[in-house]
Amino acid sequence: MKILVVHEVSYLKKVIYEFQILPEALSLLGHEITVIDLDDTPRESSGRPVFDLCPRRLSGLQRIYPQASITLRHPGVVRLPLLGRAAGALASTIEVIRALRETQFDALLLYGVPTIGIQSLIAARLQGIPVLFRSIDVSHQIVPNRILSVPTRLIERFIYRRVDGISALTPRLKTYIESYGVPDVRVRMIPGGVDVDTFCPGPRNNDLMAKLKIERSDPVILFMGTIYRFSGLEWVIRGLHDLLHKHPGARLVIVGIGEDKARLQGIAQAEGVSDNVIFTGLQPYKLLPDFVRSADVCINPFELNSITRDILPTKLFQYLSCAKPLLATELPGTLHFLSGETDGVVYASLPDFISCLSELLYDESRRLSLGRRARKLVESQYDWRRIAESTASWIQEFT
Repeated sequence: MKILVVHEVSYLKKVIYEFQILPEALSLLGHEITVIDLDDTPRESSGRPVFDLCPRRLSGLQRIYPQASITLRHPGVVRLPLLGRAAGALASTIEVIRALRETQFDALLLYGVPTIGIQSLIAARLQGIPVLFRSIDVSHQIVPNRILSVPTRLIERFIYRRVDGISALTPRLKTYIESYGVPDVRVRMIPGGVDVDTFCPGPRNNDLMAKLKIERSDPVILFMGTIYRFSGLEWVIRGLHDLLHKHPGARLVIVGIGEDKARLQGIAQAEGVSDNVIFTGLQPYKLLPDFVRSADVCINPFELNSITRDILPTKLFQYLSCAKPLLATELPGTLHFLSGETDGVVYASLPDFISCLSELLYDESRRLSLGRRARKLVESQYDWRRIAESTASWIQEFT
């Protein structure tokens, strides 16, 4: 099949998650994939001019799988607040229309809602091409400006009720979509996954840890991903002082960037544990498996709120695929897929998080047992190639 994938974030500069993984996994199955993205990175981090109006096209591209090959079409962008998003909406619309006229696609797979959703839907309809929507979050809850929440919700309603089919990441997202009056038969539940060949068990990378001034005998606790205000890391950092009484060499390694980084660094300093909390910043995707394999326990202490309630973070499968035990707070959207210790996961409330973490660091045999169960689970159910096959079969139903 020839599939056009449309989203409103940067394919090349956004931290790797499903938006890059699934198109490349589909290309490995022999499908011809074209992606239209939108460079949403601010000027200071993009290194590009304010007015970058010339659209670009890159062929034979991949970020995850060396054998993958996708075509990426960049619309022109204006890197200014408010004006940039409006200009991006116009430029993306033009690029979608141009792509649909140049190539006879079998389907359009839509991720974006507020900036490009309606235009992509209409443009594809005019060309007689089926439109499928991939729901991985609740769009109106994550828009940067809360003023845009209500109009985004209206756009969600418009799109959900008019696309040919929707695949939801979790059962709760499926229920949310159906609350807009979308019939059950039009919504398919397809989970996320992990590249089990890249994220596989292996020894600790002592050279990598040494660069972070971590000794071979130091217990390593890993958090990986965007550092949101609701990450729950504040609870862990504030409790780290108590943990260090029992595990003096323990290090909390935080791999990623995000809005809460500076505040958390301040908390670590105030708590006197800044030497034991290591912020690595954004790391190359190829290094992420080594970070996971170097950890004793991986964590996801997300606070429960309207955003986290329905999510299924990709990093959880990356932890488990490396046969690492996961200590996490219980999120309804995740619980359906990871039931507990039989799947390599220990659930704990935030007030109990440090004590449970200490128990896991003490008990190596339990950690190894949890890791074996975790690897077995992801190999059998959550390999990205299996997910891509399910997605391709679902798309073919509409072509």
